[in-house]
Amino acid sequence: MGSLFLLQLAASFVIGGSFIAALSFVAERVPARVAGVILALPSTIALSYFFLGWATSSNAVAAVVPATFVALGWCVLFVACYVYCAKAAARLSPGKGVHILACFAVSTIGWAALAVPTAVVRWSNPWTGAAVYATLVLASHFLLHREGHEKPPPLSYTLGQKVGRAVFAGFIVVLVVFLGKTIDPFWGAVFAVFPAAFSATLMVIHWYYGPKALFPMAQELPVGSLSIFIFALTAMFVFPPLGYALGTLVAFSAGLAAGAISAALSRTWQA
Repeated sequence: MGSLFLLQLAASFVIGGSFIAALSFVAERVPARVAGVILALPSTIALSYFFLGWATSSNAVAAVVPATFVALGWCVLFVACYVYCAKAAARLSPGKGVHILACFAVSTIGWAALAVPTAVVRWSNPWTGAAVYATLVLASHFLLHREGHEKPPPLSYTLGQKVGRAVFAGFIVVLVVFLGKTIDPFWGAVFAVFPAAFSATLMVIHWYYGPKALFPMAQELPVGSLSIFIFALTAMFVFPPLGYALGTLVAFSAGLAAGAISAALSRTWQA
């Protein structure tokens, strides 16, 4: 393992974790439903694509985007799985900490079982990838809106939670770069959309407010994931001609625009 690769791993951890910490800071200061959209912004994936492009090549990243589409769809379904798992666990037995760990474990195992095969088969068709993503988003949206729920609680993180969330996200970015460089870029593409930010937020809300508070926050995440999809789609086209650095900026701008539209729609629906 060369010194440059070690530098890439270290930089991806520090920068990735810091960016996620900043995102949490912003999410605390906006309405909870809008926070759900903000937490779905292309943060982890943008950093993952940037460092994966640095470690491999811009063309390699563009080629594996279709696998990201599929894994992103399962990421959105991860949210619905966690929320329903929490609802079921609350009826079975007391012990909030055990419930949180169990829900995270079940949802993560489900995500891995369904998303990892896209890396194994090296999914490369963008049209079928986009179709799978759209289908899973619609399914998740339906599951999370089957019944009305109380107003979501305001988001607030302790210092320890912010640090833990940042470390977790930084680790995911490092994992993306490591897998993409040492095994295959397709593995990096899949883990670029591991639900790190989603799961950390869900677990904090679950701990402090209970399973009923998860639904109103999670309801906006399927629509909010559109910003991640638009980022990946844009990256597929702009990385080859622009390179991974400028390509990341252009794709992130497109993702931000999609996120802004999602946030505006969220505010309109609340009015």
